[in-house]
Formats: sequence, structure tokens, C-alpha cells
Amino acid sequence: MIIPSPRIIAVDDEPKHLEGLAQGLNRYGAACLPVHFTGEPIVAPCSHVRVIFADLHLSGGPPGDHAQDFAMIGGLIEETFRPSGPYFVVLWTMYPEQADALFRFLLDRLHNVTKPFSVKALNKNDHLDSQGDVRDPKALVESIGLIAAEQPQIGALFNWEERALGAAADTVSSVTAMATVAAGKADPGVEVGRLLRHLADEAVGSEHVEDDRFRAVNDALMPILADRIATMRLRSEDNEIWQGAFEGREAPTGLASNEASTLNRLLHIAAPTAKDDGSERGAVIALPEEFLGEAFARTFDLATEKVADSQFWRKQSEEDRDQDRWVLVQTQAACDHAQNQPGPLPFHLGLCLLTSSVRKNGTPPSALWRSPLFEFENEARVLHVSARFQVSLSSEKAKLGSPLFRLREQLLNILIYHLHSYGARPGTISFRPQK
Repeated sequence: MIIPSPRIIAVDDEPKHLEGLAQGLNRYGAACLPVHFTGEPIVAPCSHVRVIFADLHLSGGPPGDHAQDFAMIGGLIEETFRPSGPYFVVLWTMYPEQADALFRFLLDRLHNVTKPFSVKALNKNDHLDSQGDVRDPKALVESIGLIAAEQPQIGALFNWEERALGAAADTVSSVTAMATVAAGKADPGVEVGRLLRHLADEAVGSEHVEDDRFRAVNDALMPILADRIATMRLRSEDNEIWQGAFEGREAPTGLASNEASTLNRLLHIAAPTAKDDGSERGAVIALPEEFLGEAFARTFDLATEKVADSQFWRKQSEEDRDQDRWVLVQTQAACDHAQNQPGPLPFHLGLCLLTSSVRKNGTPPSALWRSPLFEFENEARVLHVSARFQVSLSSEKAKLGSPLFRLREQLLNILIYHLHSYGARPGTISFRPQK
């Protein structure tokens, strides 16, 4: 899909009602995908949908059989639209009293997709005239806004998403504007292609562009987009929704361990994709078999248990040791990785520990870097990496390893800064008088 997927979907078996709803929204600038339900709607999954308008009587069953109506709406959500993020359902009906019952039904029956945050009703009779047209598009959009305002926390996230999408659109516009000026009367599409090629060449080097054209261009556009997002500020028209963003249940004094570990995972830990391998910068792979057992001591000069306790700050009790994981972290320089420079890849030895395995007393070695706690394998863990223990693997060897996870850029850069700072520290000779 080249064009972004729709954020609003309307489903109705009555074409006139559907047309009135969709046109009313569209005229007010709220783009809506209308789906005329005939029993087998032909529409691609819309995983990023945020609002689903659904007529109550889609099933064609006898009047009053709302269980069948509910099942039809639930089936469309689960099998056709398949939303993956926050959304709410607007029951577009002449029977608004059924909204609460539909909400309870969806919470109970939906299992393979995200469940809606709420189900609210809009009475068709309040918004459609006798011809099926929307009387006042502005009033309809305001009614939808009131539904979103009932949960300002979600509305604030929707607002951030809308502005981030706008930042991406502005980034694209800045590139096409350059191309239009440079093209003059020539084909601007060709000029866009020339600029994209320059962006890709500068990002990864001309000889590596064909490895992944998308990634090459993405690497070049990301700083532009990141700056546009980083400099966003509160707009006056958004003030009301953000005033309510933190309201709700009284906040606790601090985050629970599982909440902190989950947030840190979202911020700093990337799950591997089918295309990822151990040669990726920041990839964390299981320690290869060639370094296990007696080979560990030959490679790293210390036996496994001794190095874990003295250098990686694991407490000496036997509790939970079988769940700790020896890993290697790919720590290549960003420019070398981007341009696929030749040479063996640098890896540093790490120990992925349960939080219960970490020593709590004493001073850890200055060579040791310790991550924030994060969720991995449904447990709160930390990653300890030592600047003193490193190995090199060929890119082909590294590609054979499937990463357990990948450190995102911010955390990876902090780790690499520590490694380089430790390696560059000066030594001095000094004499101290006796006390």
C-alpha cells in the first residue's frame, strides 16, 4: 500500500445512509472509507483504523436479534478490518441504547485483535434528513469529537499521531518541492528519483544502495523527520485535550517493576524481524557454541562462573542462574555499518540477567555497562556488557545467528560511548604520602 491506510471506516448496508455519513465527514476534512456491506465486504485490512462507524443491522436477521447483529460487527472487526491499535466503535443506528451491550459483547468475544476502547452511539435520526443526507457535517464531526473527548487520554495519543503523520508529510513535501523547482518544465517524477538516489548514496554508499533501497533512503530521511517531530510543541487548539491527558485514576507514587520494564522495552529493545540477523548493528545474539564450555576460558581468560561473578556483577548464589543468558552485542561504528565496510564485526560479551540475579552491594568494575531493566521472555531483566571482553566475527558467521533482540539507537549509542570512553581513559603515575 503506497497511500496511508484510512483512519475512519464506515460500514452500512443502506447506500444512502452510508453516502450521507461519508460525504458529511469528507466535506469537513475527516477522510472516511465507506464500505457498502452486502454480506462480503471487499476491503483490505485496516490495522491503523481509529474510528469504526457500524450500522447495527448488518446481519439481515430478524428485527430485535441483536446477538446476530453484534456477531456480524465483531466478525468484521476481527476478520476483515483487524485493527492493531486503539480505536472506538460508533454505533450508527436508530437504536442507540444497544451501544453498551455491543461493547460488552466485543470485550468478551474479540480475541485475535485489539479490543475497542469504547462503543458509543450516534443516532441516525439526529444527523440524517429524510433524504439520507447529513444535515450539518460540522455538528456530526463535533459529535464524534465529543465521543473522543470522553477519553482524553486516548484523544491525546490520537493528536500526537496526527501531528507525527503531518511531520512525515512535511518531510515528503520538502523533498518534492526541491524536485519541482529543479525540474522546471521537465518531469518532476524523474527529478524526485534523482534526489532519492543522492539521498541513498550519501546514506549507505553507492555500492550498497541495491542491498535495500528503502533502508538507504530511510536512513537519509530519518534525521529530517526526527527533527520535525522533536520540535513539535503544544498548539492552542489542542490545549483542551492535553489538559485532560493525565486525568483518570489517581497516579501511583511510582512505576511498578513490570511497568518500568515494559516501557523500557518499548523505548530501547527491538524484537527481531524475519529479515534481521546477527550482523545488524546493536544485535544481541546468544553466545555461539564455539565459545561455550572449556572454550569460554580459553577465549576470555576466566572460567564462566568466575567472570560472571567478578566482572559481570552477578551475585554468587545459585538462585536463577540457569535463566541468565550469555550473549554477544554487535557494537560496530554507525558509519561502518551503514556503508557495509569490510572487516570482521566487533562484538562485546554480555550477560542478560534476571533482576534477582544482580549483585546489590559493592562497586561494580568500571568496565561494566549496565542497562535499565527491560522485559524479555516475560521477565524483568538487565543487560550487563563489559568493555574488557570482546571478540570478532566475520559477517557471514554473524549472519548465522538469529538475534534475541536488538538495542535501539539511543541505548546502543550510550553503550558504545561507554565502551569507547573506557578504552580511551588515560593512566597516570602518582605518589601519595603515607597517612
